[in-house]
Amino acid sequence: MTAQDRPGVISKVTGILGDNDISIASMIQKERAAAQAVPVVMMTHEARERDMRQALAAIDRLPVVAQATTMIRVEHSEGG
Repeated sequence: MTAQDRPGVISKVTGILGDNDISIASMIQKERAAAQAVPVVMMTHEARERDMRQALAAIDRLPVVAQATTMIRVEHSEGG
């Protein structure tokens, strides 16, 4: 996602994820000049598709999110 770099933004996003039973495995936030939107990349633990779509729709409605969030599915196969 691309969000404003302000206090409380990540808290709002992680709250929405938590409300939808989605746990974060890792997160990277790139730095930018003041008052600009920044890219934030989150890897979640395994989650249901329905829960993820509901969470992303709510995140995209936040006024601090600058553009539609992109989701990339990562599949894990047993044995490798």
